[in-house]
Amino acid sequence: MKTRNLTGHFGAEVQDIDLAEPLTEDRFLELDDAFNRHSLLLFRGQNLTPEQQTAFGRRWGELEHHVLQQFTLPDHPAVFVLTNKQADGKPAGAHKTGWHWHIDNTYMPRASLGSLLYAIEIPPKDGDTLFTSLTTAYDRLSDDVKARIENLKAVHSYKYVYANKYPDRPPLTDEQKARVPDLVHPVVRVHPVTGRKVLYVSEQIIKQFVGMPFDDSQILLDQLNAHATQEDLIYRHRWQVGDMMFWDNRATMHFATPYDDVNHIRLMHAARIVTDAFVGELAA
Repeated sequence: MKTRNLTGHFGAEVQDIDLAEPLTEDRFLELDDAFNRHSLLLFRGQNLTPEQQTAFGRRWGELEHHVLQQFTLPDHPAVFVLTNKQADGKPAGAHKTGWHWHIDNTYMPRASLGSLLYAIEIPPKDGDTLFTSLTTAYDRLSDDVKARIENLKAVHSYKYVYANKYPDRPPLTDEQKARVPDLVHPVVRVHPVTGRKVLYVSEQIIKQFVGMPFDDSQILLDQLNAHATQEDLIYRHRWQVGDMMFWDNRATMHFATPYDDVNHIRLMHAARIVTDAFVGELAA
Protein backbone atom coordinates (compact mmCIF):
# COMPACT_ATOMS: atom_id res chain seq x y z
CA MET A 1 0.00 0.00 0.00
CA LYS A 2 1.53 3.28 -1.14
CA THR A 3 1.16 6.38 1.02
CA ARG A 4 2.33 9.99 0.85
CA ASN A 5 2.59 12.17 3.95
CA LEU A 6 0.39 15.27 3.93
CA THR A 7 2.34 17.11 6.67
CA GLY A 8 5.38 16.48 8.81
CA HIS A 9 3.37 15.33 11.81
CA PHE A 10 0.02 13.87 10.68
CA GLY A 11 -2.06 12.92 7.65
CA ALA A 12 -1.33 10.68 4.67
CA GLU A 13 -2.68 10.12 1.18
CA VAL A 14 -3.34 6.47 0.40
CA GLN A 15 -2.66 5.86 -3.28
CA ASP A 16 -3.74 3.25 -5.84
CA ILE A 17 -6.77 1.98 -3.95
CA ASP A 18 -10.41 1.64 -5.04
CA LEU A 19 -12.69 1.91 -2.03
CA ALA A 20 -15.63 0.64 -4.06
CA GLU A 21 -14.06 -2.81 -3.78
CA PRO A 22 -14.59 -4.77 -0.54
CA LEU A 23 -11.55 -4.67 1.75
CA THR A 24 -9.63 -7.87 2.30
CA GLU A 25 -8.65 -8.53 5.90
CA ASP A 26 -4.98 -7.79 5.15
CA ARG A 27 -5.83 -4.48 3.46
CA PHE A 28 -8.16 -3.52 6.32
CA LEU A 29 -5.38 -4.14 8.85
CA GLU A 30 -2.99 -2.03 6.77
CA LEU A 31 -5.49 0.83 6.61
CA ASP A 32 -6.34 0.57 10.29
CA ASP A 33 -2.64 0.81 11.17
CA ALA A 34 -2.22 3.82 8.87
CA PHE A 35 -5.35 5.45 10.32
CA ASN A 36 -4.07 5.17 13.88
CA ARG A 37 -0.57 6.37 12.96
CA HIS A 38 -1.56 9.28 10.72
CA SER A 39 -4.98 10.28 12.20
CA LEU A 40 -6.10 11.45 8.74
CA LEU A 41 -6.26 9.48 5.48
CA LEU A 42 -6.98 10.92 2.02
CA PHE A 43 -8.26 8.77 -0.85
CA ARG A 44 -8.45 10.54 -4.22
CA GLY A 45 -10.30 9.58 -7.39
CA GLN A 46 -13.06 7.53 -5.77
CA ASN A 47 -16.47 6.78 -7.26
CA LEU A 48 -18.64 5.64 -4.39
CA THR A 49 -22.30 4.88 -3.85
CA PRO A 50 -23.77 5.45 -0.38
CA GLU A 51 -23.73 1.67 0.06
CA GLN A 52 -20.00 1.50 -0.69
CA GLN A 53 -19.14 4.44 1.57
CA THR A 54 -21.04 3.00 4.50
CA ALA A 55 -19.70 -0.53 3.88
CA PHE A 56 -16.18 0.88 4.14
CA GLY A 57 -17.01 2.71 7.38
CA ARG A 58 -18.65 -0.33 8.95
CA ARG A 59 -15.35 -2.19 8.83
CA TRP A 60 -14.37 0.05 11.79
CA GLY A 61 -17.66 -0.21 13.66
CA GLU A 62 -21.26 0.91 13.96
CA LEU A 63 -22.34 4.03 12.08
CA GLU A 64 -24.23 6.88 13.72
CA HIS A 65 -27.63 8.15 12.59
CA HIS A 66 -27.40 11.95 12.82
CA VAL A 67 -29.78 13.79 15.13
CA LEU A 68 -30.86 15.99 12.18
CA GLN A 69 -32.61 13.13 10.44
CA GLN A 70 -34.17 15.47 7.86
CA PHE A 71 -30.69 15.80 6.30
CA THR A 72 -29.92 12.08 5.99
CA LEU A 73 -30.56 9.98 2.88
CA PRO A 74 -33.98 8.28 3.17
CA ASP A 75 -32.61 4.88 2.14
CA HIS A 76 -29.30 5.35 3.94
CA PRO A 77 -29.89 6.94 7.36
CA ALA A 78 -26.20 6.72 8.24
CA VAL A 79 -25.34 9.12 5.38
CA PHE A 80 -25.59 12.79 6.36
CA VAL A 81 -25.92 15.21 3.43
CA LEU A 82 -23.92 18.44 3.51
CA THR A 83 -25.03 20.85 0.79
CA ASN A 84 -26.49 24.24 -0.06
CA LYS A 85 -28.76 22.66 -2.69
CA GLN A 86 -32.51 23.10 -2.49
CA ALA A 87 -35.16 20.48 -3.28
CA ASP A 88 -38.79 21.56 -3.71
CA GLY A 89 -37.95 24.86 -2.06
CA LYS A 90 -36.44 23.23 1.00
CA PRO A 91 -32.81 22.55 2.00
CA ALA A 92 -31.57 19.27 0.50
CA GLY A 93 -29.02 18.92 3.28
CA ALA A 94 -27.31 20.70 6.14
CA HIS A 95 -25.63 23.94 5.09
CA LYS A 96 -22.92 25.95 6.90
CA THR A 97 -22.39 22.99 9.22
CA GLY A 98 -18.99 22.85 10.87
CA TRP A 99 -17.85 26.36 9.92
CA HIS A 100 -15.87 26.46 13.16
CA TRP A 101 -13.18 24.31 14.80
CA HIS A 102 -14.75 21.17 16.20
CA ILE A 103 -14.55 17.43 16.82
CA ASP A 104 -17.50 15.52 15.41
CA ASN A 105 -20.18 14.29 17.76
CA THR A 106 -18.65 14.96 21.17
CA TYR A 107 -22.20 15.89 22.17
CA MET A 108 -23.52 12.37 21.51
CA PRO A 109 -23.64 9.77 24.31
CA ARG A 110 -21.37 7.60 22.15
CA ALA A 111 -18.70 9.85 20.67
CA SER A 112 -17.21 9.46 17.21
CA LEU A 113 -14.26 7.21 16.40
CA GLY A 114 -13.90 8.63 12.92
CA SER A 115 -15.63 10.46 10.07
CA LEU A 116 -15.81 9.73 6.36
CA LEU A 117 -16.47 12.70 4.07
CA TYR A 118 -16.93 12.14 0.34
CA ALA A 119 -16.89 14.96 -2.23
CA ILE A 120 -19.56 14.72 -4.95
CA GLU A 121 -19.80 18.34 -6.13
CA ILE A 122 -17.48 21.15 -5.11
CA PRO A 123 -17.19 24.89 -5.84
CA PRO A 124 -14.37 26.02 -8.18
CA LYS A 125 -12.60 27.69 -5.26
CA ASP A 126 -12.79 27.91 -1.47
CA GLY A 127 -14.81 25.46 0.62
CA ASP A 128 -11.58 23.88 1.90
CA THR A 129 -11.44 21.87 5.12
CA LEU A 130 -8.74 22.54 7.72
CA PHE A 131 -7.46 19.82 10.05
CA THR A 132 -5.23 19.99 13.10
CA SER A 133 -3.58 17.32 15.24
CA LEU A 134 -4.77 17.37 18.85
CA THR A 135 -2.06 14.93 19.91
CA THR A 136 0.69 17.22 18.62
CA ALA A 137 -1.15 20.18 20.16
CA TYR A 138 -1.08 18.47 23.57
CA ASP A 139 2.60 17.60 23.22
CA ARG A 140 3.39 21.28 22.59
CA LEU A 141 1.67 22.57 25.72
CA SER A 142 3.88 23.96 28.44
CA ASP A 143 4.26 21.90 31.59
CA ASP A 144 2.33 24.55 33.54
CA VAL A 145 -0.66 24.38 31.19
CA LYS A 146 -0.56 20.58 31.15
CA ALA A 147 -0.73 20.58 34.95
CA ARG A 148 -3.59 23.11 34.95
CA ILE A 149 -5.81 21.12 32.58
CA GLU A 150 -4.85 17.56 33.56
CA ASN A 151 -8.03 16.99 35.59
CA LEU A 152 -10.22 19.64 33.97
CA LYS A 153 -13.56 18.65 32.45
CA ALA A 154 -15.73 20.43 29.89
CA VAL A 155 -19.46 20.53 29.16
CA HIS A 156 -20.16 19.68 25.50
CA SER A 157 -23.59 20.90 24.40
CA TYR A 158 -25.25 20.47 20.99
CA LYS A 159 -28.17 22.61 22.11
CA TYR A 160 -25.70 25.41 22.92
CA VAL A 161 -23.90 25.29 19.56
CA TYR A 162 -27.17 24.88 17.65
CA ALA A 163 -28.65 28.02 19.21
CA ASN A 164 -25.47 30.05 18.69
CA LYS A 165 -24.34 28.89 15.24
CA TYR A 166 -27.61 28.08 13.47
CA PRO A 167 -30.27 30.61 14.55
CA ASP A 168 -31.84 30.48 11.07
CA ARG A 169 -32.66 26.76 11.36
CA PRO A 170 -35.93 25.45 12.84
CA PRO A 171 -35.69 24.79 16.58
CA LEU A 172 -34.75 21.29 17.69
CA THR A 173 -37.71 19.10 18.48
CA ASP A 174 -38.16 17.63 21.95
CA GLU A 175 -37.16 14.25 20.53
CA GLN A 176 -33.96 15.69 19.05
CA LYS A 177 -33.10 17.46 22.30
CA ALA A 178 -33.55 14.20 24.19
CA ARG A 179 -30.94 12.55 21.94
CA VAL A 180 -28.30 15.18 22.72
CA PRO A 181 -28.11 15.78 26.48
CA ASP A 182 -25.25 17.98 27.69
CA LEU A 183 -22.22 15.77 28.30
CA VAL A 184 -18.97 16.13 30.24
CA HIS A 185 -15.63 15.06 28.76
CA PRO A 186 -12.11 15.37 30.18
CA VAL A 187 -10.05 18.08 28.48
CA VAL A 188 -7.13 15.65 28.37
CA ARG A 189 -7.99 12.24 26.93
CA VAL A 190 -5.78 9.27 26.11
CA HIS A 191 -6.08 7.79 22.63
CA PRO A 192 -7.20 4.17 23.16
CA VAL A 193 -4.89 2.75 20.47
CA THR A 194 -1.76 4.92 20.40
CA GLY A 195 -1.71 5.77 24.11
CA ARG A 196 -0.93 9.43 23.25
CA LYS A 197 -2.60 12.22 25.19
CA VAL A 198 -5.09 14.38 23.31
CA LEU A 199 -6.09 18.02 23.88
CA TYR A 200 -9.83 17.33 23.59
CA VAL A 201 -11.19 20.80 22.85
CA SER A 202 -13.28 22.54 20.20
CA GLU A 203 -15.01 25.84 19.57
CA GLN A 204 -18.71 26.50 20.27
CA ILE A 205 -19.63 22.94 21.27
CA ILE A 206 -17.87 23.36 24.62
CA LYS A 207 -20.20 25.48 26.73
CA GLN A 208 -17.87 25.88 29.71
CA PHE A 209 -15.48 24.05 32.00
CA VAL A 210 -16.87 22.26 35.03
CA GLY A 211 -16.50 24.33 38.20
CA MET A 212 -15.28 27.41 36.29
CA PRO A 213 -17.34 30.58 35.65
CA PHE A 214 -18.60 31.00 32.09
CA ASP A 215 -16.45 34.04 31.27
CA ASP A 216 -13.28 32.45 32.64
CA SER A 217 -14.12 29.28 30.73
CA GLN A 218 -14.35 31.21 27.47
CA ILE A 219 -10.96 32.85 28.03
CA LEU A 220 -9.23 29.52 28.68
CA LEU A 221 -11.09 27.83 25.82
CA ASP A 222 -9.99 30.57 23.41
CA GLN A 223 -6.38 30.12 24.57
CA LEU A 224 -6.45 26.34 24.13
CA ASN A 225 -8.11 26.54 20.72
CA ALA A 226 -5.61 29.16 19.55
CA HIS A 227 -2.79 26.89 20.68
CA ALA A 228 -4.29 23.87 18.88
CA THR A 229 -4.78 25.77 15.62
CA GLN A 230 -1.35 27.33 15.15
CA GLU A 231 -0.59 27.62 11.45
CA ASP A 232 2.17 25.01 11.35
CA LEU A 233 -0.16 22.43 12.94
CA ILE A 234 -2.81 22.76 10.22
CA TYR A 235 -3.35 20.76 7.06
CA ARG A 236 -5.58 22.56 4.53
CA HIS A 237 -7.40 20.18 2.22
CA ARG A 238 -8.42 21.55 -1.17
CA TRP A 239 -11.18 19.25 -2.31
CA GLN A 240 -11.46 17.52 -5.66
CA VAL A 241 -14.50 15.59 -6.84
CA GLY A 242 -14.03 11.96 -5.81
CA ASP A 243 -11.97 12.73 -2.69
CA MET A 244 -12.78 10.86 0.47
CA MET A 245 -11.24 11.88 3.77
CA PHE A 246 -11.20 9.56 6.78
CA TRP A 247 -10.18 11.25 10.00
CA ASP A 248 -9.81 10.21 13.62
CA ASN A 249 -12.11 12.21 15.90
CA ARG A 250 -10.10 10.96 18.89
CA ALA A 251 -7.01 12.82 17.66
CA THR A 252 -7.99 15.65 15.29
CA MET A 253 -10.16 18.73 15.02
CA HIS A 254 -11.40 20.29 11.77
CA PHE A 255 -12.98 23.41 10.27
CA ALA A 256 -15.11 23.71 7.11
CA THR A 257 -14.28 27.03 5.44
CA PRO A 258 -16.92 29.19 3.67
CA TYR A 259 -17.37 29.51 -0.08
CA ASP A 260 -19.58 31.38 -2.56
CA ASP A 261 -22.77 29.51 -1.74
CA VAL A 262 -24.94 31.81 -3.85
CA ASN A 263 -23.31 31.00 -7.19
CA HIS A 264 -21.82 27.57 -6.56
CA ILE A 265 -22.89 24.18 -5.20
CA ARG A 266 -21.12 22.01 -2.65
CA LEU A 267 -22.41 18.48 -2.10
CA MET A 268 -20.76 16.06 0.31
CA HIS A 269 -21.82 12.78 1.92
CA ALA A 270 -20.68 12.19 5.50
CA ALA A 271 -20.73 9.08 7.66
CA ARG A 272 -19.52 8.76 11.24
CA ILE A 273 -18.33 5.73 13.16
CA VAL A 274 -19.22 5.61 16.85
CA THR A 275 -17.02 4.42 19.70
CA ASP A 276 -17.51 3.39 23.30
CA ALA A 277 -13.98 4.53 24.17
CA PHE A 278 -14.75 8.27 24.56
CA VAL A 279 -18.13 8.12 26.26
CA GLY A 280 -19.17 11.34 27.99
CA GLU A 281 -20.84 11.65 31.38
CA LEU A 282 -24.21 13.36 31.74
CA ALA A 283 -23.77 16.97 32.86
CA ALA A 284 -25.25 17.87 36.23
